[in-house]
Amino acid sequence: MRPQGIMCVRHTRHAEVDGPMTTSDADVGDRSGGSSGICQVGGPATDRRRLDAFVIKGFPWFLALCLLFILLMFVLMRPRTFAETLYCVCLGFVFGFCILGFICLFMMDKGRISPVFNIAIMVSVPLIIGLFLFEMGDNFYPSLFMIRFFNIFGDTVTRLSVVIAIYSLFIAVYLVSIGVIAVVVGYFRSHIHRIFRYIAKAKDDDTPKKRFVYRFFSIPDIIDVEGVGLDPEPDADAFDKSAFVSIFVSLFTLGVVLCSYMFLNPMFLSEVPYDEMLIISIMLSLFISALVIPWIILKSVGAHVISEARPYYLWKGMRNRLYQGFFAVTLFMMILIMSAYLGMDFSRIAMTYLGYVLFMGLIAGITSFVYMNHFHEGFKNGIVVRFREPRR
Repeated sequence: MRPQGIMCVRHTRHAEVDGPMTTSDADVGDRSGGSSGICQVGGPATDRRRLDAFVIKGFPWFLALCLLFILLMFVLMRPRTFAETLYCVCLGFVFGFCILGFICLFMMDKGRISPVFNIAIMVSVPLIIGLFLFEMGDNFYPSLFMIRFFNIFGDTVTRLSVVIAIYSLFIAVYLVSIGVIAVVVGYFRSHIHRIFRYIAKAKDDDTPKKRFVYRFFSIPDIIDVEGVGLDPEPDADAFDKSAFVSIFVSLFTLGVVLCSYMFLNPMFLSEVPYDEMLIISIMLSLFISALVIPWIILKSVGAHVISEARPYYLWKGMRNRLYQGFFAVTLFMMILIMSAYLGMDFSRIAMTYLGYVLFMGLIAGITSFVYMNHFHEGFKNGIVVRFREPRR
């Protein structure tokens, strides 16, 4: 009988005794109940399977719910410009993923950090930020954003209204991040092992499906694929601060680059008000984790193509699809030059960017913490277990 529970990966990369797991190991399976340094100790494996099943079965319905919210926004707000249309679309998805995140909140792992500490952070940090923004006044762009979009007390701006605005933003970011991460985790943990096996199985094929998969992972044509192996990182004994920082930097960098494309564009700067530009940027940034977590988890499980040459790690190919550093820097400089040529106000560009960067840091921090504390280890170990299960 196959053991259940949390996996504990005890071997390190390129272990000399047990070695990395390959597609051949996966075909045989773990009939003896544990090898290659992986053990099972009691835990919420059934909860993770329940979360995966809920996401796979329920996510299409939540997409329909998002579309319903979008239609409702269109009816209530009657958008007339592109910015207003994009605002309605983003707001509909935020509402839908807030509901999804609230449901998944009760099925995700408890994490290594104490819930008491989590609550203390969620209570104290928004309070500090809210009081800071209120003292900065409405001449400070982030304060202006919070006052205009989250003030539930009308035109009267008070410390209480700004603090409530920050709490609202924190809760929205927290729930949306849970929803987005749960969707990525649910689909990947349930299906990525099949893709690994397909990469090895289709090595001699020449089909559109095979070409798409190989191109997606940027697997070079010169590599003679012999199989796919996993070389997972060991579980940390405590909250992995270095991994947290790595994910934070990845989310923050990608968020700044992607929104630079849109909101340092001279056309947007001349046509879209600052506050609308900032709220759209923030709502779009809530979903950037869907582009970062997939290659992060491939790196954590050490998924690699086995060949006569050195192993080719799949996470590098996926990451390169998202990070084109030279192109990003070139486009950024081109936009600045265009702005100068068209006579745009550089002070407004700088303040727009500063306002977004501050909120992007907040989003990246919350999302990175949610992923590392509540999803990462179960996500990584679940992929390894399913890769090693016998084929049915």
